[in-house]
Amino acid sequence: MSYHRVSPPSELPPLLSDERMGTYHRLAPEWGCDPFELYLLGIELASSYMADLHIVEIAMRNAMHDRLARKYGSDWWANAELLDDRSQTAVAKAHADARYGDGHRPGRLLAQLPLGFWVHLLEVGGHAGKPPYRERRAYEALLWRPALRHAFPSSTQRRADVHAVAARVYALRNRVAHHEPVVTGVRLPGVPHNAPGAYRSPHDLHNDIIALLRMISTPVGDWVAHHSRTPALLNLGEASASHCPAGADHH
Repeated sequence: MSYHRVSPPSELPPLLSDERMGTYHRLAPEWGCDPFELYLLGIELASSYMADLHIVEIAMRNAMHDRLARKYGSDWWANAELLDDRSQTAVAKAHADARYGDGHRPGRLLAQLPLGFWVHLLEVGGHAGKPPYRERRAYEALLWRPALRHAFPSSTQRRADVHAVAARVYALRNRVAHHEPVVTGVRLPGVPHNAPGAYRSPHDLHNDIIALLRMISTPVGDWVAHHSRTPALLNLGEASASHCPAGADHH
């Protein structure tokens, strides 16, 4: 069912806060839509993003795990010489949440590790341990060059390039998961408001998902690009004339 194609019950609008709907009232004239129609279209867009995010998150997680397991063994996450404090904390939480123990398959633990954990493994790495024995975990040398670069065979093979795209996909995933508006695009956390690239339009966000997938597997990325509903919802592909005019370039 397409929510924006059917009339909602009159009881629904009063259940939505003025603060939430304010975004759609502000953007509606730019999109050429009724605010509530735009809100419903935003739900469809978030749903489409989440379907694509499902594929890219699972693909990236498994590709990265496979390469780390080949280099360091299937329980690489237990190697205290590899991970910084932030990553070890995430593993400990996943270990507790999964009630992971002897005899369990690695997938039981991996499923509990959030997307942010995997994106962090593509960063420069932090420190591990307590003073005076605190040591640096340089992910470029420990993880990227010997293992993780092989998880992204169609990338530039530069860790920073892969991380930049993965971080943008992660920002979108968090926004969708918290039911925040996506018709506005996403302002990237930690990036100055007026810095180049601080804002990703809805079209940019779709391209980021496809770009990251193509780094892992070009055929899979091409398949998602062909079948994703997002371009149609944004009126970038074969959109129906009844859709709102796309507002991908509006900030």
